[in-house]
Amino acid sequence: MVNTDRLCMGCMNDNGGEKVCPICGYDTAQDNKPEYLSVGTWLNANRYLVGKIIEESGDGVTYIAWDNDQNAVVNIKEYFPSGIAVRSTDRLTVVPNENKGIAFNRGKEEFVALFTTLARMDESTAILGIVDAFESGGTVYAVQSTVSGTTLKAFLIRHGGTLKWEQVKPLFMPLIATVSRLNEAGIVHRGISPDNIIVGRDGKLRLTGFCIKSAKIEHSEFLPSLASGYAAPEQYLENDSYSQSCDVYALGAVIFRCLIGTTPPDAKDRLVSDKLAIPSKVAETVPRAVLVATANALKVDKTQRVQTTERFYKMLEAIASGTVMMGEIKREEKAVKKKGSSAKYVLVSILATALVFVIAIVCIILFSDRGDSPSSSSQPVDNQISSTAPSSSSQNEGYGPGTVLYKVPNLIGEEYTKIYGDLQTEYSHFTFQVAGRVADESVPKGSICKQSVAGESEAERGTVIEIYISQGPSKVAMPKIVGMSLADAKCELFDAGFYSDTIIVRKGYDASAKPGQVYKVTYAADDSAIKSGSKISVNEIIVIYYLDPDTVIEESQPESSQQTGSTE
Repeated sequence: MVNTDRLCMGCMNDNGGEKVCPICGYDTAQDNKPEYLSVGTWLNANRYLVGKIIEESGDGVTYIAWDNDQNAVVNIKEYFPSGIAVRSTDRLTVVPNENKGIAFNRGKEEFVALFTTLARMDESTAILGIVDAFESGGTVYAVQSTVSGTTLKAFLIRHGGTLKWEQVKPLFMPLIATVSRLNEAGIVHRGISPDNIIVGRDGKLRLTGFCIKSAKIEHSEFLPSLASGYAAPEQYLENDSYSQSCDVYALGAVIFRCLIGTTPPDAKDRLVSDKLAIPSKVAETVPRAVLVATANALKVDKTQRVQTTERFYKMLEAIASGTVMMGEIKREEKAVKKKGSSAKYVLVSILATALVFVIAIVCIILFSDRGDSPSSSSQPVDNQISSTAPSSSSQNEGYGPGTVLYKVPNLIGEEYTKIYGDLQTEYSHFTFQVAGRVADESVPKGSICKQSVAGESEAERGTVIEIYISQGPSKVAMPKIVGMSLADAKCELFDAGFYSDTIIVRKGYDASAKPGQVYKVTYAADDSAIKSGSKISVNEIIVIYYLDPDTVIEESQPESSQQTGSTE
């Protein structure tokens, strides 16, 4: 039996009882935040000794702990949703916040169901095993085994920032297979990122950071914990479906980070201005088919994205084994090919690319640095082999003899989010940049209304073509949002044509408002009220005032407090 008095509460190693751990530097004078379990707490009939907090998420908090029965280090996740649960003064008992009982109990049931399902997964899966679960102090706990290693984020930093495909493939295929199994069992992670993937000393990846669904979407009573660059666009949208394509998007983003060295832009930003760029030197070393599969996993439009992790696995598996799945290629052509392009060119190009792979892949050297450093020049990620044939330019005015020119597509009137993939694939010889959004009543909102190089003209490879997105009419009518919930009010504004970056939300007080209701809309410039039906510019900065849902209305509350509040 280990003498627990000698264990460090920061790493659970025997440090001889030192006040400052010589192994991890943890100071015994430290304690967890008052709202969480204190360091040194015993749980489940003195089986688990709780140490420091190692992770906070929307549905709870994870502690490092010591399993006194098994003499092993474990992680214990406590269901403790921020803003929904509070801890009693005994620092043990957890109770729901006022008016949050329904949300607390619903989340608790979801938490139990999640970890019960995870506990059924066998040890061959790339996750940390669930070794115990129990109820205590009004809440529930899940106990996970641990593995010696580091996060993928730290691993990448320590090994030059990127990995080669020959390293990524053997690392990630078992992990993707595990995510596919989880999806089949009804578990969608929705939070896969380099922060919650562990690179073990045994050379294997393990996925951690499981949360209930309500903590992985923006519009929820739970505090969302979304990984910027890795969370799918639909996780930011209200009343959307959240299928396993969320995990496909995240896996694609993680592989993009490993190969390219940068995190993809945040999904909310990609909805407005979408561009994925890679250093040209990296593009030369990564198989083109890998870039195709990754870009298809990162589609902003979920209906155009690779739909299942199983299919994403098979796409990468075909590349890794040097085989070509004819059925997959044909289906992929239909999904991403622009109408009128030549399927023959696409198929021949992909076959030519696939044949250059050797059947046997070099085994991974996990802890080797990347030899080449990324170039500062960049080019778009290709999603499919281009089918646009070049033409000789010796007779084209303005270009030197022998310059190869390509036809510029006419993009006017095309909905940007729908053709983004085609810009990255069929027209990858050009670089498209969203230069801004402009008012244009003749072109629907979200469609391209202007391009810097005329359509049907010809230009050389690498030409930068700036495009402008229509924001619809320059002025729109302010919808009637007073009396709505904050979420409904935002939806009305978005439908009317306003943008999220022009809307400021503030809490305040109004005697006639109900908790959670919007009670006033003003111009940000002078705080003057905006009446519903008023015509204003969609670029105007406006302020929404709403009554805090947790406000307890008292008759003595002063009227003068109506316009006070903090910006969210």
